[in-house]
Amino acid sequence: MIMYSYDQAIEFFQNMPRFIPPKNIEGQTVNRFSLVAELALLEQLNNPQNDLKYIHVAGTNGKGSTVGYIASITEAAGIKTGRFTSPFLHTYNEMFMVDGKMISNETFARLFSIVKPYYDKLTKENIFPSEYEILISMAFLYFKEMECQLVVLEVAMGGRVDVTNVIPSPMVTVFTPISYDHMSILGHTLSEIATEKAGIIKSGTVVVTASQEPEVKNVLEAFSSKNGVGIVFAGKAKATDFDLSGQSFSYEGRKYFTSMLGNYQIENAAVALKVAEVLNDLGYSISPENMLQGISNMRWFGRFTLLSNDPPVIIDGGHNRQGARVLRESLEKYFPNTEITFVLGILEDKEIDIMLAELMPIAKRVYTIAVPSPRTMQPEKLAELIRNYEVEAIAIKNKFDLKEIYNDSQCICIAGSLYLIDKFTNQIKIC
Repeated sequence: MIMYSYDQAIEFFQNMPRFIPPKNIEGQTVNRFSLVAELALLEQLNNPQNDLKYIHVAGTNGKGSTVGYIASITEAAGIKTGRFTSPFLHTYNEMFMVDGKMISNETFARLFSIVKPYYDKLTKENIFPSEYEILISMAFLYFKEMECQLVVLEVAMGGRVDVTNVIPSPMVTVFTPISYDHMSILGHTLSEIATEKAGIIKSGTVVVTASQEPEVKNVLEAFSSKNGVGIVFAGKAKATDFDLSGQSFSYEGRKYFTSMLGNYQIENAAVALKVAEVLNDLGYSISPENMLQGISNMRWFGRFTLLSNDPPVIIDGGHNRQGARVLRESLEKYFPNTEITFVLGILEDKEIDIMLAELMPIAKRVYTIAVPSPRTMQPEKLAELIRNYEVEAIAIKNKFDLKEIYNDSQCICIAGSLYLIDKFTNQIKIC
């Protein structure tokens, strides 16, 4: 077996196509949105996914944070927990976590060296696993090797044909709020989008969901009924106190504290707490103290994260209409009567007009930048759209240093895309 280095593995993934279906050797397009190639690869690896127990998390916003809360709670209870999330902010290693620790470069390279020969074999048969299909296959091998008692999987996109939807029936199937995103793939109505996401519901699971819009609720209840499984709605959490160090909230008669900012974070925490209750019913031992500790310990960078205090600099990865709405609500909560200086970069296939309609009423000025992705909206074009809201917009074409705008800003918010997070965090000493 050829042993690849970590750098060789990363180079391989960086050179794979993203959002563009690969082609077979005759030049015919292969359907990327299918699990056939991934299942073929897993078959070559003796189906490691079948030897693990799962919590499967889908939704539009809050998936990563909810995964983080759930894993933090189960880890506090002494349950060895793996987690797979996407996308990563700085390095592929972030996608593979066991008990809060990233996979090492050496183990990543070794697992890649195991999977790569089977990938090569399949490509010769005109079967082309995608980047994420290879990564999730490596993750299954890793979690099995590490003898994880539970694995928390975040759906990357949609659900029905997502790369994570090759697992057996999970212990718990979780839905965070479902809204509009990836509509060219998932559908143009909430019912269509919810139907794709509900495709992860399998018989033998228990469904736990956040509060949903009526049409989404109907879809989730219908899929649960069809599969003969129960569905549990997480109750509302109530904020009791907050400042820039975190927020306290009450849920089902108990008080909790999270260092995570943003209105939606206590809702994500409530979903995780309901999952913990269900796990207890399924035979796991998770005490109220474990829940308290898990919520308090959780960290998830890039979701309404405070980078600096003077002036306040917030970075948020929200990239759709719901993300923009909760970002505005959180800015108004933490910085009332404050004009916000935005640094915005948005992918061109997003609902840009709807996002701007949410954010521009509280904007003093906007600096537009390119997202480090071929799908970015160009800064000049984004600035033109912003000026329609009678907000000053400055398109940045070259390297941009946040310190250049400190003196003229009451609060700075970097937003519009998860891809921006790595671009700016190295400029600022994080609080």
